This record gives sequence, structure tokens and C-alpha cells, in this order.
Amino acid sequence: MAGVSEISSLLETLTTSIDVFKAELVRQGLTEPSLMTSKPHPIDDPAYVTPPIMYEARRLAVSALERLKLLLESPSEAVASTSIAAAEIQGLRLVAELCIHEVLESAANPEEGVHIQVIAEKTKTDSLKLEGFLRLLANAGWFRETRPGYFANNRRSHTLKAGSKGYYAARNMNYYQSNGVGKLPEAMTHPDESFRMSRRTDQTAWNLYSGNDLPFFGAHSWLQQRPGEAERFGLGMGGLGVASDNGVAFDIPWADLVKDKEAIVDVGGGQGTLCCALAAAHPEIKQFIVQDLPVTREVAAKYISSKGLTDRVKFEEQNFFEPNKLKGKGNYVFMLTKILHDWSDEEGAKILRRIRECLEGSKSQLLITDPIIRPVIVKGEGPSAKESFAALEGQNRYVPIEPPPFIPEDFGMAGRIGNQVNIGLIASCNAFERTYASLEYMVRLAGMRIKGVTATRGYVHVAEVEVDPGV
Repeated sequence: MAGVSEISSLLETLTTSIDVFKAELVRQGLTEPSLMTSKPHPIDDPAYVTPPIMYEARRLAVSALERLKLLLESPSEAVASTSIAAAEIQGLRLVAELCIHEVLESAANPEEGVHIQVIAEKTKTDSLKLEGFLRLLANAGWFRETRPGYFANNRRSHTLKAGSKGYYAARNMNYYQSNGVGKLPEAMTHPDESFRMSRRTDQTAWNLYSGNDLPFFGAHSWLQQRPGEAERFGLGMGGLGVASDNGVAFDIPWADLVKDKEAIVDVGGGQGTLCCALAAAHPEIKQFIVQDLPVTREVAAKYISSKGLTDRVKFEEQNFFEPNKLKGKGNYVFMLTKILHDWSDEEGAKILRRIRECLEGSKSQLLITDPIIRPVIVKGEGPSAKESFAALEGQNRYVPIEPPPFIPEDFGMAGRIGNQVNIGLIASCNAFERTYASLEYMVRLAGMRIKGVTATRGYVHVAEVEVDPGV
């Protein structure tokens, strides 16, 4: 590939992707997004379903931009900036807790914004400290500074609206991720080698942070002994769904899957975030069941009721390590959504065997929803962006494109959430997101096999798993 310019190749990919993105906006009768207004753009609505070609255009454009940034920025400035990046992360949590979005939204003129003194008075915080955070976050694109000391919302900050999924991601999941991951360097360099090399669920970075020896997850865990924390974590996990729920809801043929089935069952479904999202997206599906531990019942009932779905989404107490209560009682679509990544291969296989018992001799099906980690290998060859987009023209079904030259296999930023969650899992429970090969290994331990994997418009994949008749 001598003589091929990475910068020129990436610029061509970027330009092609932006042209496709803009053409999609025109086709849908939408204006271009702007960073100069306090109004959200229609494509920012969590209910908006991005068309497949538009999703890929955005995914590829962001990846190309990131690679160009890596080529053009100073490595010295990059290490300095990244080393103190916790300020932005904690700032995001702070403005969510202070409900800054609501303060700015209530301004007499939302486009002009609110002066820092007024914001500080309304939030009962120190004005100079808060101004430092808001200016940093405005620099990072989370707010706008319209004139010195005046701050206003923008399209990003609307994701922090109190009670929204983005709000709970920034406020709740940020708390667990930051505190657990913050102890990982200490855990991985611990003077006690048995702790340093441990894969046990009670010898983790989170144990160092919390000062106890309880596992983070499970029937007798740190979370389950603290119902308030269990609710807080559940809302945080639901918040992460803002980056995956639409893909799961619309890239899987749920209406076809549920034919001749009694219900869709989310095993370990927490408060019912995904079931409620599916119920809203597919009104033709009449019955959903959320299965989880008894401590979750009250939280789930409150969440399901808040969505007005108590007639279609029911809660059922179930420990997924024990025989499932629905075994032999009909045909169901079982889901394990962001569950198996919390457990070792051996424990995951135990969970799968309980679902296998329900599948044997029935028409029931099992879908596993988790990220599938791909390598971050970058090659100098591959189909051009133009060729890939031409193949997607007119397609309604989402099929991811192959990475063009100099774009990583995992599409860089597009694959980052899965890797970030992976580090959070290592910190909280010594567990890992899986590659296809490691997922297949765990499934085979349970006497099952992967029938197929569907990529979604989000950071997760959905794998259908069936009983292996040869076992």
C-alpha cells in the first residue's frame, strides 16, 4: 500500500459518508443538525429510528473523523488531555444531579441562556466552581456558552433531561463505572498475588472501593442487600439502553418470533426497561414477562406502571440459576439481555442450562443480547465507502458494511461502548464481554449451539441459541 495517503483516504470516506447522511436528511424532509441552537433535532428523539443507510453513514463518518483526529493531533497533548479526562466525566454526572438542563430550559430566552450567578443560586452551588464545569462541558459540546458567563442547552444537553435514559446513564451508571474502574489499577497491581490474579466475584476492584467482600451481583450480593442501590443500578443499566434499545426493538423480527408463543420473557430483566421498549415498539405483541429476583418486584412494578403497560408487561420472581417457572407451561421467546456478560463461562453455562430445559420438547426460543467484541485491527485495504453505500441503497433491513481502508474492524468510536462496558465488568465482578469464539465456548458448555447472530443499530448483537441435538 506504499504511496496511499491515510489522510486522503479517510477524508474521502468522511466526505462520502457525510454526503449520504445529508441526502437522507433531505429525503426525510429534515434540516441539518446545528450546534448553534437550544432546540433538539428530530433525529435526537430517542423514539426516532435511524434508517439503515443513514445509521451506517453516521457510524462511518464518526469513525473517519476519529481516525483523522488521531493522525492530526499531537500525541503529547492527547496523553495530557486524556490523563485528566475524569473532569468531563464527573462534570456530566454533576450537571445531571443538579438538573442543569431544566434550569437552562426554564430561561426567559432559552437561546440566550442563563447567567452563571443565576444558575448557581438555583442549584445552591458555588458559582466559580460551577462555571468551571459548565465551561469545560461547553468546550466538550455538552452545552453552549452564548456570551461570557451565559450558558444554554444544545442538542447534546437534551439527553440529560431529568428522568430520561441519558440522565440515568450520566447520573447513575457514571457513579458505578467511575468508582469501580477507578480502583482497577490498584486491583491489578495488588501486592497480594492471589487477589491480583483472582477471577472471583468477591475479589474485585469494586470490593476495594466498597470495603466489603460481597459480590456485586447475585442473590446474596452487595446490590441485593441494598435495595436502594439495586434500583439506582437498574435505572443506570436502563440508561445505557439509550444506545441499544432501538436496534434491539427494530432489527429483530419480534412479531414473527412470537407467533405461536405465549409471551416474550426477559430472564433477569431488572425493572423491565427492555420489555417496555419492545411493548411500545410492537403494540401487536400482547404479553411480556419480566423475570428477576424478589427484591426487584417493587422497582419493576413502578417502572412498568410509569410506562402505562401493566396490562401487557408482567413481573415474575425468578432466580435464573434455579429451574424456570415456565418450564413445561407453553412456548416462549426467552431473552438473556446483558446478563451472561456478568458471569464466568461456567456460571453462564448454568444459566443457559435452565433455559435449555424450557426449550427441550417445545417450540420455545432463546435470544442472547450482549456486545460481541471485535478486534481493533486496521487495514489499508477494503471496499470503498461508495461501494458499500451503493449496496445498501433501498435496503430496509439493517446489514452493517465492511470497514473501508484505514477504518478499524470495530469501527472505532462505534465499538467503544462495548469495550467501556467490558472494563466496568472487570471492575465490578471480574467478568468480561465476549468475542464470538468465547460466546460459542460458553454456549457449548451448556449443550447448546449458536444458530445465528444479528447485528443491530446499537452496540449489542443478538444471538439465537438452540439445543444441540448432538449432545
